[in-house]
Amino acid sequence: MAKSNSNLSTRVSADPAKSFFVSMLIKDITLRDAIGDLVDNSVDAIKARTSGQNDLKGFEITITLDENHFEITDNGFGMEASVARNTAFNFGKSEKHHLIDNSIGQFGIGMKRAFFKIGNLIKVDSRAQTSQFSLSINVEEWLKEPRDWYFNFDKDNLKENLKSPPKNPGVAVSITELSFDSKVSFNDKKFVDTLRKEIAVEHMLNINKGLKILVNGYRLGSTNIDLVYDDLIKPTFWDKVESNRSVKIIAGVSNKSADEGGWYIFCNDRLIVAKDTTDQTVWTGLRGDGVPLWHSQYYRFRGYVFFEAQNSSELPWNTTKTGMDMDSPYYKEVRSRMINMTRQVMDLLDRLKEEKEKDNPEENQTLNAAVEESLKKTTSVLDVLQKATTLSHKFEYPIELFNPAKKSNSVKISYPVSTERFQSVKQHLKVSTIKDVGLATFNYYYDNEL
Repeated sequence: MAKSNSNLSTRVSADPAKSFFVSMLIKDITLRDAIGDLVDNSVDAIKARTSGQNDLKGFEITITLDENHFEITDNGFGMEASVARNTAFNFGKSEKHHLIDNSIGQFGIGMKRAFFKIGNLIKVDSRAQTSQFSLSINVEEWLKEPRDWYFNFDKDNLKENLKSPPKNPGVAVSITELSFDSKVSFNDKKFVDTLRKEIAVEHMLNINKGLKILVNGYRLGSTNIDLVYDDLIKPTFWDKVESNRSVKIIAGVSNKSADEGGWYIFCNDRLIVAKDTTDQTVWTGLRGDGVPLWHSQYYRFRGYVFFEAQNSSELPWNTTKTGMDMDSPYYKEVRSRMINMTRQVMDLLDRLKEEKEKDNPEENQTLNAAVEESLKKTTSVLDVLQKATTLSHKFEYPIELFNPAKKSNSVKISYPVSTERFQSVKQHLKVSTIKDVGLATFNYYYDNEL
């Protein structure tokens, strides 16, 4: 008689393997992206402390790194112990995890992923409004306990229900026992220089608002984002505001160098697309749905898009924050506006080029002269946006000054002849240039035959 299976468990284990989970989590992220995620977290905390104000003066993020140690500190809002205990260290954003409004973070994995990518020993110190804590993680030891997914506060440094906020709130993350990649990269000057440049670009808007970011004691600068805005030239502007999200688009011309031209797209103040001259924005070529391919004559073009969303999941970016979600209906709507606005500015740039063609004397290039005068002084885009009520959906420039070269009633004749015959005719005519030979022979025929 067969034995009964009634006592056998019907439960099938699907527990995740820690080591596999961690290895996959960090597989497709670079060290620079990992550090970028930590910077994004600090920016979110600082913005939370400012309650959405545009002035970030007095706020600072400091990064220190070498072959033995990595550290990042900020003077933002800090992390409450209750948030760390219940949500911040979850692997992925749980339903009860409420992100900071208008944050850059989205999925709840950036901080942990960065920790594991950089090194083995992690210490987090936080001072928030009602609590402070320290938390230490030894990744190698933590991986040895396959069913224990918890981290532990350092008991001696845990304080909750504080009656008064600290004078110096913020978070400090320190990582030692670095990974091999971290040791090599953090000791490489080229890596550090590239890191500085990438962070400066990604947070150019926040730096323009006054945020101070230092990497190994070097304060990051950022390119000013500006446009011509005066009595003659006014940018084109469009915006759309919904319940929990908004977008503003502004486009015009600037006096900066050629390699700064293109479209810039920000999501919750984080730069996602910089100096774009591809079909990701509008430059598709004649066979696409956008405008002609990028050309040097358009280098003065500047377009800026500012997406804002209370919930970052509503932003039309990709999951790695490196580009736009081209399938997003929201981005498709905005992109159609970008195409229209680009065409308006290109109309001016095309006319400037046409006015210089066909040996048109410089004194006749009146539109170019007016634009060059306006380009001597530009205005910060942030300041222009404060005057958005004065802008329209139409790019304004003094089209009445456009003065192209007059059409010529002459034609150009060109044909090859043998060098020997050419030299014989040239000597006989007693002229010195190819042009003179051509004119003399044509005039001879005209005078004698017609």
